[in-house]
Amino acid sequence: MKKIPFFKRRLFLLGISLCLYMMGLVFPALAFEIVNYKTSHSGVMIDMRGIEVTAWGVLGLLFLQIPAIGWLANPLYWFSCVSFVQKKYKLSIVSALIATIVGFIGTISAYWFALPNGSRPDSQILLSKLLLGFWLWLAAPTFLMLVNFVYLQYRSRPNAHE
Repeated sequence: MKKIPFFKRRLFLLGISLCLYMMGLVFPALAFEIVNYKTSHSGVMIDMRGIEVTAWGVLGLLFLQIPAIGWLANPLYWFSCVSFVQKKYKLSIVSALIATIVGFIGTISAYWFALPNGSRPDSQILLSKLLLGFWLWLAAPTFLMLVNFVYLQYRSRPNAHE
């Protein structure tokens, strides 16, 4: 019985990436601090789960908030998954890499660009911590990118198809 290399089980590896993505949505992803911009008095800390951050990210894009650009990593990741299933590995690598970069830079921009606090016009929301859910969410496209890269390396070897 011939043993199949681990990275030849494409759908299983895609499932690992999707599992990382789903865990990123379930776990707390970002910790925000509500700050009164007139007095710089720090008040309440809020931990948001990944699914909440994703939902608010869509609204942030509609209201042209700079940190919401990180939300664009979601459709890029899904495009990478579709490209992977269609065996377009180079396209999947590029879209996963862009998803990782956009997701990271867009999200950490909330450290410098305050978000409006809709319930209190005299306060704003500042990102204070990146939590486990964020790193799991970011690991999903990174893992898929690495799987694509390893598969392309394996496929380019002369004896790989025997």
